[in-house]
Amino acid sequence: MTIDARHPLPGTRPLVVGAARSGIAAARLLARHGLEVRVCDRRPAAELAAAARALELPRVERAFGRDDPGLLERCDFVVWSPGIPVAHPLAVAARGRGLPVLSELEIGFLAAHAPLLCITGTNGKSTTTDLVGALLRAAGREVEVCGNIGRALCEVAESVSPSGLLAVEVSSFQLETVDRLKPFVATWLNLTPDHLDRHPDLESYAALKRRLFERQDEGDYAVGNADDPEVAKRRAGRGTRLEFSIRGAVGEGAFAREGVIHLAWRGGTERLLDRRELRLLGEHNLANVVAALATVLPLAPPRDLMRAVLRGYGGLEHRLEPAGEVEGVRFVNDSKATNVSSMEVALRSFREPVVLIAGGRDKGQDFAPLAPLARRAVRHLVLIGEGAERIAADWRGVPQSRAASLAAAVEAAFEAARGGAAGSAPATVLLSPGCASFDMFRDYEDRGRQFKAEIARLKLREAHA
Repeated sequence: MTIDARHPLPGTRPLVVGAARSGIAAARLLARHGLEVRVCDRRPAAELAAAARALELPRVERAFGRDDPGLLERCDFVVWSPGIPVAHPLAVAARGRGLPVLSELEIGFLAAHAPLLCITGTNGKSTTTDLVGALLRAAGREVEVCGNIGRALCEVAESVSPSGLLAVEVSSFQLETVDRLKPFVATWLNLTPDHLDRHPDLESYAALKRRLFERQDEGDYAVGNADDPEVAKRRAGRGTRLEFSIRGAVGEGAFAREGVIHLAWRGGTERLLDRRELRLLGEHNLANVVAALATVLPLAPPRDLMRAVLRGYGGLEHRLEPAGEVEGVRFVNDSKATNVSSMEVALRSFREPVVLIAGGRDKGQDFAPLAPLARRAVRHLVLIGEGAERIAADWRGVPQSRAASLAAAVEAAFEAARGGAAGSAPATVLLSPGCASFDMFRDYEDRGRQFKAEIARLKLREAHA
């Protein structure tokens, strides 16, 4: 069976594991191509009503409430959800039978008509991918932003014409089960310890990121962070090399120097715009900007349009997002900060100490290296979730308290922020958890929106005071 003549599939009877966004998209795509699809999910049918409706299709069998190896009977390959560890007994059993185990990302690539621009890294993926899409749309290109941000690749892969582009945010979990993925542009933003509850060590995590470049050839482009030695020493492949930097010039790519953003292309260097013209704040966002510019550079967007996009681009929800003000206390929603390095970026983005709400699902991270920064940058720490004990132990000396819920945490943080030393200005309350959200919330977006709902409640109380 083939999706097209260039990209044969390894069989005609796939088992799609996981009935969430990516699994549903893969199943629907494969069914459209005439395959006999079985979709399984360990959750009971009562929790999967929306998935069941989306999968009410000819040639789609639903097996809810199961994730056992018996599901492999009569199947000849597996489509694996990135949210499920590949050490799961079902994946182990599939490989033991010699069945290919592929990610939804791989299926989407095989079905796509348009070239893929893939962006990966520990932090900054969503903002960079979204900005890549904005730059290309402004230049009049047909483009879909998808992958780990927004819609699954399989949902949009066949709707974009060969002259269009697919800007894809790619996670290490998706790269665990790719084989033939070959992006036209592959961009690696950075590498810091993350997901070490799932990957054995940093080297294993890096090896997955490197897969993005392995099948590229000289007609493709490999973009890397010249400021990150972990990326610089590991990026491999035959793609034409481009770089980005916020510390100095690069040979080919984009860089910031002395407050000015430049493009370096085909032996020449040109000034694009001053950094102070950007709406995005922080060194990390400056790095995201030059990464996005290096990613789109081979597609030659007009420079005046690039400038206009950068001057107007305000970033994404849940990423250092201003979330309101109550009685002089500013609130900032950085719920997307799910690891130590993104929390560090957030803390370095404020001139004055903040009241920090942190904690959540513990991913085995070490918060101790951040303790000196926390002692300077955090006026008071409010801890929630499973990770509270680890952060509390690693940050001894930082004034702190615990809260049993996000609502209680917001209330405690608000009191700490407005109750500073006599004569001092109210502090900013920053939600930058440094942990995953799954202990208390559906995902980081749910966490961020509940945070904003609590701020709205405070505003309403203020209005009626």
